[in-house]
Amino acid sequence: MCKVKLMCCLVLLGSLLASPCGAADRFSAEFELYSGGITGDNIGAAYKSATRGDYGARFTFGFVRWFNLGLDYMYSNQSRSFTAVTPETAQLPQGNAVLRTHNLNLFLGNGEFYLVNKKKAKFYLSPGVGMARNGGRNMTLITPAGALWAPSVGAGRAVTFNLGAGIKVYPLKHLGFRFDVRDHVSGGGTGDLKNTLVTACPPGYACIPETPSLNAGQYFGNIPVQNNIVVTVGLIFRII
Repeated sequence: MCKVKLMCCLVLLGSLLASPCGAADRFSAEFELYSGGITGDNIGAAYKSATRGDYGARFTFGFVRWFNLGLDYMYSNQSRSFTAVTPETAQLPQGNAVLRTHNLNLFLGNGEFYLVNKKKAKFYLSPGVGMARNGGRNMTLITPAGALWAPSVGAGRAVTFNLGAGIKVYPLKHLGFRFDVRDHVSGGGTGDLKNTLVTACPPGYACIPETPSLNAGQYFGNIPVQNNIVVTVGLIFRII
């Protein structure tokens, strides 16, 4: 009786290992390098972002055939600017404050739901969530009397949601290509400007006598919600 039970267990285990949904085929791991572009977004006259290139890396792993999880980092030199009117004060006339950011960093977690899952080709839908970081920021305060300049402003961070779709093709067992289109929507994120002081004039600007220290936080609220399309082409290295 014990031999029969042992034989049944061995047959069942062999069937699972041979099955397309069995343990041998369920776990997968891939590493990817990609590059592409990100579109800009203009919101009224106050907020503008430019269309630029991007590149990044993605690690994808899965435990079932129809679903994978991915961890993604993307960098872009996309520039963004946010303009606000500054009221007249005892020290300065009315002017404009311009907050600029010179690069974008995205840290993402994405799911991949496979609608077509063949050995050589896969088509998927991919929702995700993550964090956007606006880096390399500075602020300029422009008035008829001259300009004040803050050479460094703390990075702005915002939660971002995305929805994408794409195709993965594997001409070789451990090498593939991905084409991905993704819509990113992120909230505000000027970051903490409360302790940012404008205390110096940039080269070539007319300096205001006895340059006052000004708090940037009094001019800006959150950056408006923005919508950017990201298109990438990636090289996939299948680890398992």
